[in-house]
Amino acid sequence: MMPRLVLLSAILLGGCTLGPDYVRPELPKADVFPEAGKGGAAIRPEWWKSLGDPELDALVAKALVANADLRIAVGRVEQAAAVLGETEGAGIPQIDAAGGINSSKLSEGAYNQNLATTGRHRTTARGGLTTSFELDFWGKLRRAEESARAQLLGAREARRMVELSVGAAVVRAYAALRAADVQSLAAQEVFAARDEEAAIITKRATVGAAGPNEVAQAEVARSAAVAGLADARRTRAAAEHLIGTLTAQPALTIAVRRQEGLRLPAPVAPGLPADLLASRPDVVAAEQALVAANARIGYVQAALLPNFTLTGAIGSESRELNALFDGATATNSLGVDLRYPLFDFGRGAARVEGAVAEQHQAAAAYEKAFLSACREVRDALVDVRETAASATAAARRAKAADEAYRIATERARQGQTSPMELLAARRLRAESQVAVAKVRQDRLAAQVDLVKALGGARPDVVPAAK
Repeated sequence: MMPRLVLLSAILLGGCTLGPDYVRPELPKADVFPEAGKGGAAIRPEWWKSLGDPELDALVAKALVANADLRIAVGRVEQAAAVLGETEGAGIPQIDAAGGINSSKLSEGAYNQNLATTGRHRTTARGGLTTSFELDFWGKLRRAEESARAQLLGAREARRMVELSVGAAVVRAYAALRAADVQSLAAQEVFAARDEEAAIITKRATVGAAGPNEVAQAEVARSAAVAGLADARRTRAAAEHLIGTLTAQPALTIAVRRQEGLRLPAPVAPGLPADLLASRPDVVAAEQALVAANARIGYVQAALLPNFTLTGAIGSESRELNALFDGATATNSLGVDLRYPLFDFGRGAARVEGAVAEQHQAAAAYEKAFLSACREVRDALVDVRETAASATAAARRAKAADEAYRIATERARQGQTSPMELLAARRLRAESQVAVAKVRQDRLAAQVDLVKALGGARPDVVPAAK
């Protein structure tokens, strides 16, 4: 009881809004990303269009309209906006229209003919307007509005994160599908070479020119080529099915073609770690959750103090309905209602402690979101760098394999090499093509992961608090 009286005295003397005002907590400092190189382009709003594939553009556009997760996120934004509208309305007087007509009849025992001024039948009609308005002395309504506004901003950022994730998932799956197209064609070439090699060795074994061990090894290699071809087909099917789910097209089929039309995007400039505070939707959403939790402390603190509600009514009351709004029938009232929780046996104090604990959790979640964002950017930068190195090695391998196949073909034409050597060169060239397609897919995936880790293009900047 005494803490409440002390708090009430302080408020009456100071007249301030209860609860702490939001101050952004200090986060672990990082001046640069150690893995970042020099230069790089800014992220475009429709960054996937830099890949130069109209079919991919259409799939992403479809996903951003039809995806179920995105529609759920949009619904949450609309719900948060409705909550904010309701909260804002709480600070405005509510005006209601009221009216009615009553008819009664007194019993013979209750009716005194000598004293009565009316008969046993009585009719009363009334109508008018009533209003009630909570006086926000302690800032409870203001804190509720602050919390609701932060929740709306957080829901908008969560929607942006879902939008970014859906777009990235479509691009990743499409890159995997096109890589599987190339890998399937190359795997067919590998299988054809292995099949011919196995046939030659089997034929040689019939005349004693090859032993059982060579035949078995050839069959092992042939079976491995069959498995590689099946893996490529399965990977393509899984990517196609995922794209169908993301775009709400469960029966989607995508025609097979080579990957050359899907070009690599320009390198992205990562910026500074501090930029993530304004660019990563999930980091911004985590901060808005902290703003909302911080405001709720003031809300529950204000609930411990007296609540004043201003009430009023104007209208008319008459015995005759047709005389209801005559001047002599006017009525009015004005009053103030007071409600003060004198004894709640610690429930109010417990709610304050719970709100403070919630604010501490939100602060830790905000810091975690920022640290996770920094880690994801660094991981993506490493992937971009290392996949570029792998691509260089794969390109050298493919170039050498092409040259070896050219030489083997020329020697075979001149009768200077055996069919097995030509088949080996043909197989190595196909295997190098598989490696190039895989590394190209990895490079695309790394670039997509970096765009997602950086938060995509930033159309606006959400204030930390209001």
